[in-house]
Amino acid sequence: MLTRDQKNQNSLNLFLNNYFNLILVFVLALILLGAYLAFIKPKYQETKLLIQNNLEQQQRLYAEQVKKLNNLRVVSDLYEKIPVSDLDKFNEVLPDDYVKEALFGELEEIITQNGFVVNSISLSDSGLSIENEEEANSKEKVGSLSISLSLSAINYNNLKNLLRLLESNLRLFDVTEINFDPGGNGVELILSTYYYKN
Repeated sequence: MLTRDQKNQNSLNLFLNNYFNLILVFVLALILLGAYLAFIKPKYQETKLLIQNNLEQQQRLYAEQVKKLNNLRVVSDLYEKIPVSDLDKFNEVLPDDYVKEALFGELEEIITQNGFVVNSISLSDSGLSIENEEEANSKEKVGSLSISLSLSAINYNNLKNLLRLLESNLRLFDVTEINFDPGGNGVELILSTYYYKN
């Protein structure tokens, strides 16, 4: 005769034999669910959040680029409306880099047509003195030339007239130094002018 413990053990064995496959599936399902909740779901959420942030960033960037493109179209349309004569005047004020050789002829014409005698003209690329980084960024495409002029047969009134002529010229000139010799009727001028770097 079987004892009570043996009967319980026997019925447990029968139960396990009958439902082993179901119990195994259930235990595997619990293990997989635990692994999903502990590892896969947090990684999935993190990846989903990264993708969403990246998508939002790309959409913001796209919107900024569309806005920039629209601004460039507006600028292009405005540029198309500027008359060629006004563009030529602007190019006179801030010419391209390659035009600096023509400066000799321009200066000689200004000076000699008013009766002054040119002793010498010399040009040197002086660059720009830049105070801070913001100013440097705004001026990175603008170059500067230093011009040294030596004139004779000029008096004080003629010097004032010459300075007015330089001031009224389309090209920008800054007078940085004047050495006037009233007794010798000579003057040395140091000017700065500017050009657009291509």
